[in-house]
Amino acid sequence: MTNATGLLRSDPVTFEVIRNGLYAICEEMKTVLMRTSFSPLLSLSADLSCAILDRDGNVAAQGNDIPVHLGAMPFTGRAALAAFPLDTWRPGDAVLMNDPYLGGTHLPDMSMLTPVFQDGRLLAFAATRVHWPDVGGIAAGSSSIADEIIKEGLRVPPVKIIVQGEVQQSILSIILANVRIPDDRLGDFRAQQAANDRGVDRLRQIAARYGAEMLTSVLAESQHYSHLQVRARLERLPDAEVVLAETLDGDGFDGPGAEALRIQVRVSKVGDRFDVDFSGSTGPARGPVNAPLPVTASAVYYTMLGFAGGNIPPNSGAYASASITAPEGSVVNARYPSPVVGANTETSNRIVDLILAALGQAYPDQIPAGSYGSACVYTLGGFDSTRGRPFVHYETIGGGMGARRGAPGSGGMRVHMGNTMNLPVEAMEAAMPLRFKAYELIEGSGGSGRWRGGEGVRKEVEILTDAVHASVLGERSHTQANGVAGGGPGACASFTVHRATGVREELASKSGPHRLNAGDRIEFRTAGGGGWGSPSHEDEGRQG
Repeated sequence: MTNATGLLRSDPVTFEVIRNGLYAICEEMKTVLMRTSFSPLLSLSADLSCAILDRDGNVAAQGNDIPVHLGAMPFTGRAALAAFPLDTWRPGDAVLMNDPYLGGTHLPDMSMLTPVFQDGRLLAFAATRVHWPDVGGIAAGSSSIADEIIKEGLRVPPVKIIVQGEVQQSILSIILANVRIPDDRLGDFRAQQAANDRGVDRLRQIAARYGAEMLTSVLAESQHYSHLQVRARLERLPDAEVVLAETLDGDGFDGPGAEALRIQVRVSKVGDRFDVDFSGSTGPARGPVNAPLPVTASAVYYTMLGFAGGNIPPNSGAYASASITAPEGSVVNARYPSPVVGANTETSNRIVDLILAALGQAYPDQIPAGSYGSACVYTLGGFDSTRGRPFVHYETIGGGMGARRGAPGSGGMRVHMGNTMNLPVEAMEAAMPLRFKAYELIEGSGGSGRWRGGEGVRKEVEILTDAVHASVLGERSHTQANGVAGGGPGACASFTVHRATGVREELASKSGPHRLNAGDRIEFRTAGGGGWGSPSHEDEGRQG
């Protein structure tokens, strides 16, 4: 039997071949999912993530996917194993879940775990987390304003959705009966199933070629390898303790600056430890900005890895140097029945910016300026009278990335906790009763500085049918992205409905559902990123 703590020394070539193979399997799973899914959000935008877990539910490898999905994956693995201990799994089983209080993120993110068996022994799990564009709730797209999670959609605890290769139609029928456009969601479910099956097949091939013991050793050693890298990077940085607090822009009920929406962080970097304490954060918020602990942890893990260097293979071992204190029931550790859907996209990004801003006090040369602090989600849904079918549209919009020492921020990017791709305008117009009137960078919206912040985006969508419901989940309409080392803040976001009648309605950053009719237009202007360095050196920064 190969020693898991010595494989890297005893057989580094085999270790690297298998370790890199694990990451390649995650990328192949992603390709299968994108090519077979029904939703443009998956097939074109890739709002999905793939990972390989060891038999204890720890992440051993993950795809180049969505940070907020993947940092939460160990919580998902542990929840699945708590519901179904190892001795209850059989080849061909699969567990489906989305419960944010049991290892999930928010309700639209459906997670599936499938076991990998070789010669009757459970070795690992193939896992995917897929954003279903709709899981029911009060508004199309399942991303709107609600004051309890029951109104956000269908909550699924860990369930055996597949038993020894047989889909449990009774469970699946209940799920599909509670979503809009069930045929499309069935297609997405089958795509997720196919991706997991591909992961299982590839892992079994590795086990057959190199042996089950070697595979399980690499699963363990790869985590240890990443953990050692994080520790070494952190140890080389000077120790510091920094404290900072910010408020969210609102939750759809309480306005900007509300006391219940303050997040406070104390970051201690001591030796090889990275301790993040959110004591002093308030909440719970009435609206859907409460972050489940896996979401908060994802933001911490992502920020720590970037701070440590950014090129460390991410997995549970890499995350182990971080410790997190988050008061239960606060806006950073949601408990039932707090609504959570906006935390994935908005609160998580603001947590990243807050930690970075705190670290910027001690390490300005290594920390980027603030971003547009959002994924800027908007959803549209109704009945397409031209095509004779209902439709749901879920999309994220890019914004300004913060500048860093040596480089300006990028404009129009999905930053930090999101990593989705652009949805082509042509594909959306061909499939839905929408016309895109504008899609452009907002000149001058990035913060001034030696290196300027990235620019926000202006997007305007015209509705071509009546009785469409629209919702918005955005950020930084009142809180600007911070600059670093004397850099200026980015411009704020704004959200507007232009009625066909000529009436203009300013929307809160989190609002909906709003009723729109043919000829109405909804305009989104995302925030700019902060600048880096004194604006007196701005011209030099543009050249740099």
